[in-house]
Amino acid sequence: MAKAWTFTARVLHWGMAIAIALEVGVGFVMAQTFLASLKGGWPALLHLRSEQIHHTLGFTLLALALFRIARRLRHRAPPPEPMGTPARVAAGLVQALLYALMLLLPLSGWSALSALGSGAGYEAPSVWFFGYDGFAPGGWIPHLVSPKPWNAPGWLVYGTFARFHVYAVYVGGALLCGHIGAALYHHFVRRDGVLRRMLGRD
Repeated sequence: MAKAWTFTARVLHWGMAIAIALEVGVGFVMAQTFLASLKGGWPALLHLRSEQIHHTLGFTLLALALFRIARRLRHRAPPPEPMGTPARVAAGLVQALLYALMLLLPLSGWSALSALGSGAGYEAPSVWFFGYDGFAPGGWIPHLVSPKPWNAPGWLVYGTFARFHVYAVYVGGALLCGHIGAALYHHFVRRDGVLRRMLGRD
């Protein structure tokens, strides 16, 4: 039976999985309450709280993703389960794409907010990090691109990064479904140790 992943690797895997699920759900709430929040009242408070959680968790996930990738490069994975070459290549490709999205999703969200300046009827956004506005004067969170009104022309603008951010969520969801489906297939059909080693049962 395959040797299990280390305790740290398992905590990062399952902890980030839960955090990403929360991040996507809160992001959906944030997007759906934006227009209603402009009128004030409880939708404004709900939007603000979801925005604070989404931004804070996004930066936290980016830091964890960088740590996880750095650690993965320094620690070898457990020996792979016996499987055909096509399955091994597909598993490696899906894993690489998921790692890439763990970086690209928070970076695209950060870029979208960085690119969004005041104008065209809307104020510049706040980037909340544990209740503190990192974009405020003296804040330590930098703008990745120059801020412009949301409808400004060009490529390095809010619309470009926001669309990429949303489409990347869809791609990540499809990849995640494949990842989960493959893990369940290995566990219940092939009855090998692919899932058990991520559960710490070597």
